Amino acid sequence: MNCQSATYVFGGNQNELERLLGQAEDLKPESTWLLDHVGIEKGWRVADIGCGPIGVLDLLSERVGLTGTVIGVEREPRFAAMARAEIAKRGLQNVSLVEGDTLSTELEKGTFDLVHERLVLINVPVANQHAIVASMVALARPGGIIATESWDRASFACHPEHRSWQVLNDAYREAVRSTNGDGTSGRTLPWLLRTAGVTGIRTKVHVRAVEIGDPRRIHRLGILDVTKDKILANGRLTEAEFDAHRNALAAHLADPDTLLIDQLFVQAWGRRPAIT
Repeated sequence: MNCQSATYVFGGNQNELERLLGQAEDLKPESTWLLDHVGIEKGWRVADIGCGPIGVLDLLSERVGLTGTVIGVEREPRFAAMARAEIAKRGLQNVSLVEGDTLSTELEKGTFDLVHERLVLINVPVANQHAIVASMVALARPGGIIATESWDRASFACHPEHRSWQVLNDAYREAVRSTNGDGTSGRTLPWLLRTAGVTGIRTKVHVRAVEIGDPRRIHRLGILDVTKDKILANGRLTEAEFDAHRNALAAHLADPDTLLIDQLFVQAWGRRPAIT
């Protein structure tokens, strides 16, 4: 196991690959806001850490233009293979992929105008979060931007409340904790940047009321499906109990009278200090 993270809790099967592609599309408005706000320029050299099968590679490619360079970094072989396929499929001529992580790749330090990660830190223990952010800072040029994005469950709720919502969320959080994930990492992003020496830190928080037909409405069901084996291995639920609760929750979320408030989506960014 490398220093970047423990075993990825969601696995690397086809369902997870498809979920990550869908998630990238779902989060495009929020990530577009961030990338537009930090002011990426044509010709920049940028990196997307833990890009998965696409991450924000397409958004970065558009912003830096053909005179710029985008490097995706991905340690999971299946995700890396899918990323290469997506890069080719979308004709992203200024994008390349490095297989590895920020702590083991041979990326040249101090050369990137922007180093970005989305939903990497949420899946690793705090000690590793510090190491990842420090490595991102090291990759950035003096004055370069470090940008982070993560979920925080502070706002996650449905109304009317439902027992299956509580039971399955408790079981999921236990499974995530068992592999070092943290559903509250969003609130720690500014602190992580500050402790790594990043300056001029800014923070933005997004949250949605998720309507029927929005893919985020059933996103938690997809997460439960890809973590089912881990949930069952923890012994909190039998398979029959899991399936019954999952079906009950699906029905509850399909009810237009159920209000679903999504998790906070937290963004924090700042700059590596310039050399004086």
